[in-house]
Amino acid sequence: MIMQRTAWGLVEMRARGARHWRYPLVVIGLLSPVAQAGAQGISAQPPSVTVRDNDDAPLRATGNLPGLGGYPGRGLSLGATFAGRYESNLGRQGGDAAGFRLRPQADMRYGLALGRQGLYVEGTIGRDIILGSDVIPDRNRYSAGAGLAYQLSRCTGQLGASWQKSLAFETDALAFGGFEQERRNFGLSASCRLSAAISLEGSVIRQLVETSQRQFDPFGFNSWTYTAGLGFGSAALGRFSLSGALTNSEMPGRLVVTPDGLLEDGLRQKSLRLGYQRKFGSRISLGLGVSYIDSQPKFDESILIIGGVPQLVPREGFSGLGYDVALDFVLSPRLSIDLTAARSSFVNPVVGAQLTVANNYAAAVNYRLNERYSVAAGASFRRNDFRGGFVSELEPFLRDSDQFDRFFGQFTAKMGRRLRIALDVTHNRRRSDPQVFNFSSTGAGINLGLDFGGSR
Repeated sequence: MIMQRTAWGLVEMRARGARHWRYPLVVIGLLSPVAQAGAQGISAQPPSVTVRDNDDAPLRATGNLPGLGGYPGRGLSLGATFAGRYESNLGRQGGDAAGFRLRPQADMRYGLALGRQGLYVEGTIGRDIILGSDVIPDRNRYSAGAGLAYQLSRCTGQLGASWQKSLAFETDALAFGGFEQERRNFGLSASCRLSAAISLEGSVIRQLVETSQRQFDPFGFNSWTYTAGLGFGSAALGRFSLSGALTNSEMPGRLVVTPDGLLEDGLRQKSLRLGYQRKFGSRISLGLGVSYIDSQPKFDESILIIGGVPQLVPREGFSGLGYDVALDFVLSPRLSIDLTAARSSFVNPVVGAQLTVANNYAAAVNYRLNERYSVAAGASFRRNDFRGGFVSELEPFLRDSDQFDRFFGQFTAKMGRRLRIALDVTHNRRRSDPQVFNFSSTGAGINLGLDFGGSR
């Protein structure tokens, strides 16, 4: 990502080249340090160190609307990537066999400047090829989107829509890659500077998540998210923000037995966040926030119809504190360290529960050997507590909690202007309640990327 200041002193985020990314559920404003699945998120820039062994949304905010990469600049960018991975436990389940995941993919982005406005379209087409598993099918993966990055007087913002269809390779999924999802996103965000120190921000996001197989319908949901915030501060003091979010989610595949008959289940989530963001010289960037989150079921009744079968499901919600911390150190022109911690609550489309309360901790170290070569290493730890769990064909036992640990090392190389190569080694481990969902897996991957054209 490239960050530039516009004529109004606002931050404009631009992506260089084509890339594919997955879907945060909430985005609050262009200047906001908040973007999170449900109510609270991570400030500061996303770390540059990544390993493509899953399709998780980035832990830190990108500033873009869900499913979109943002205005890339004028012109056409074309790219081709190939990701190949060996995993000792391909499906991330107990006793699963080793195998390979191969993913060829082509990307396209085109940007058109219309005065101060930037119109763009983007898309990808690829395929997940699985060797060594009868559980994970081969499937195509698609994405398409269009957006408008606008600047009107003192306001900047984004308007856009996106569509994605692919196998679900999220970390939390028990049936890792075993089912296909389709996601549609629509969004509008705006940030208006009232003075040199004060800005107002807001967004409206619509998200629809569906599964391609009827037996997996209980994992789908539709949601509306509304956010509003106030930002104030200066370069010397740092930037403070006060923001609120309201998310209404409906689960069409889960029916609740009520006195009024069968009704679609739902979740209502409200949050209030106080945030702070500052750079200390050129070497330290800090972003932090404290949130109060209230997530409650739409109905108190506890008998649900899941896949045509009645179940007694606990209706506990979550009310409590969330937090987010992003701390980046540039120790030298070659060496940098990224630290991240967060607690949040959100609807999870790959877990058999009404909501997930997640605690995340991550650290990454990046060392640039020279202009072409760099190495990186990192670790992340995630604790999931699931509320309102149910039994389904995907999850035959109630899942109460998970502890997911991940370690990685990576070597990257730029071979000229067009070709990129990355080699990595990873180890993933889940310790679950119940233990039947435990697994561990060691993997090695190669990623090749080739870019054509370019934005300007």
